[in-house]
This record gives sequence, C-alpha cells and structure tokens, in this order.
Amino acid sequence: MPNGLLALTLRRQHNATMLDTLSSLQARLLIVVIVLLGAWTLTIQPLSGSGGAAITGDGTYSDIRLYHDIGDAVANGEGYYHAAIRLHRAHGFPTRPFVTVRLPTLAWIEAALGWPATRAMLRALLLITALAWYAMLRPMTRAPERIAATLLTLGGGAMAASDTLMVSHELWAGVLIALASALLARGHVAAAIVAAACALAIRELAVPFVAIGAYHAWRGGHRRALLAWMGLLVAYAAALMVHRAMVMPLSLPGDAVSQGWDALRGPEAPLRDIVDVSLLNLMPRPWCYLAALLALVGFMGAPRPLARIALPWLGSIVFLLAVFARPVNFYWAILIAPTILAGLAFLPRTAHMLAAAALKRPLPA
Repeated sequence: MPNGLLALTLRRQHNATMLDTLSSLQARLLIVVIVLLGAWTLTIQPLSGSGGAAITGDGTYSDIRLYHDIGDAVANGEGYYHAAIRLHRAHGFPTRPFVTVRLPTLAWIEAALGWPATRAMLRALLLITALAWYAMLRPMTRAPERIAATLLTLGGGAMAASDTLMVSHELWAGVLIALASALLARGHVAAAIVAAACALAIRELAVPFVAIGAYHAWRGGHRRALLAWMGLLVAYAAALMVHRAMVMPLSLPGDAVSQGWDALRGPEAPLRDIVDVSLLNLMPRPWCYLAALLALVGFMGAPRPLARIALPWLGSIVFLLAVFARPVNFYWAILIAPTILAGLAFLPRTAHMLAAAALKRPLPA
C-alpha cells in the first residue's frame, strides 16, 4: 500500500467514532433519548447532607483526617495495620469487612516521601496524565478539541491542588486510570497495565478498568496482552487475601461494621456525586447535573480508540454509584473525575455527528 494511502487509512481509523454506524432512525431515537434525559436532569435537586460533611466516622472526625493521621503514624514508625485499625476503632470507622481498611500502599508512600514530596508527586502525576491525553489525541483530533480535553483533564483532577485532599485514595487511583486510558488508547499496552496496577494497589475499585483492558485484548486477539491483564487480576486477588489476613486478626467483635453497599440510590445519584466532587459544583443547580450528563454524552463522539475504553470505565463507576454506593460513598465518583470532564470537549463533535446522521447528511472526509 502506498505511504500516502496508508497514512489516510490510519487517520480515518483514528477519527472513527462509535456513532459512525448509526442509521438515520437510530440517530433520531438517540437524540430523543438524550433530550429527555437532559430535561430530566433539570428536575434533580441536591440532597441535604451531601458533600464532604458526609464522610465521617463519629460525626466529628472525617476520613480525610483519618488517612492523614494514619500516614503520620506510619511515618513515626508504627506498623500500618496497627495504626489503621487503632484509628478506625478510636473514631468509629468500621474495620469489617476487611476492605473498609484501605490498602497500605498510599500510607507507605506518604511515610517514605513525606507530605511535601507526596503532594508534588500527585501534582506531577496529574500533569503527566494531561500531557498523555494531549499526545494520545494529537493524531485523532484538531488542536482546539485536544487542547480543551487536556485542560478539562487537568480541571477534573483539580483536587490534587488541595493539601488536604491529597490523601484521597480515589483521587490517586482516578488520575492513574486516566493515565492508563490515554496509554491504552494510544496502543501502549504495557505502560497502561503498569499504570492500572498502580491504581489497583491504591484502590480496589479500579478493578473494572482491568476487566475492560482484558476484554479489548481478547477481542483484538492479543494473547500476550490478555494474559498480562488476567495475570494482574490474579496477582491482585492474592494481594487482597494477604491484606485480609493482616486486617482480620486485629479486628475485634466490638468494632464498627460497614452498613453494606446496597443503597439502590437510582440514576440521579451518580450525577449528584459527579457534581459534588468536580468543578461542576461551581455551576448553578440544576444546570450542573445537565453538564454532568452532557460530559458522558460527549464521549459517544470521542475518537473510537478512546471512547471504547472511557465509556465502559465511566459506565462501570456510574453503575456502582447508582446501585451499590450509600450517600456517604459519594466520593467514589472521584475515580472518574479526572476523566469525565474531558467529554465536554467532544460534545460539539457528538452533536454534529448525530445531526448529520439524523438528517442523512454525509460528514466531510
């Protein structure tokens, strides 16, 4: 194949989206659904008690303070598991099931580096992630679109600028998954697996992303990549069992027990949670909930290599928030905060493609 034709073929593959195959009827139905959902978001009201005050053990001591104190205790020489269980118990946080006690990875990093270096590391990681998004989108999008997506990725991780919130496990895992998404969409599978493994080592809720990576490796017939993703899942399961073996002997019958994760809060809960943990909370209600929905819709028109990764990842966390998360678990939405706002950059492309498909007008090459 001549070089020019090959380059054109690759460019068209990069520019392909998940909307390319829609028929006129399908596009019109999808537009109707989006309009109805948008109208519905304007009826959503914020719940009293949402926000940071919801994350407390005994009502006076937040989980953010808990993780700061655990990091300080480990830095002062106390073993992680003894420090974590002691502070969980002292302030009314559950120790059972064992997953209510976070993995020790982040506390070990904080103790080894100190708070200033840990803060700098998180901010550098967010900057690297934004640059990775720019590089990933460069062959797929025009400059304004990729610049907007890059800036929105930075904005989605804005909590990294907070000296207090840098102890959030979800924030670290969310930034790492955003990095892994850019790497995987660009075809850097090994690097994406490393980034995903780092996210898993901090927060187990990153597991859906690993499953997404494994699925695409299987669909693409990439046997070595599939084995690597599956190997990561097996290794992580073993690590969780070690974590359980360390937590359970220290947990006492009188310790607090988690209320479980079966709140069934409904489809409006993810939109509320996304707004609460992102810069969208600066917008007036209820328009911020519409913006959160449109950010999700925007990824439908994103370049296919990104959309096929981002949409399932965002959808998995939205599902967890709607079905399993209790109101105090709203911070799970931080896992997708560094990714989701970038969808707004693709919203004009999505609207253009839907309109063209609905009107049977071909897009320019």
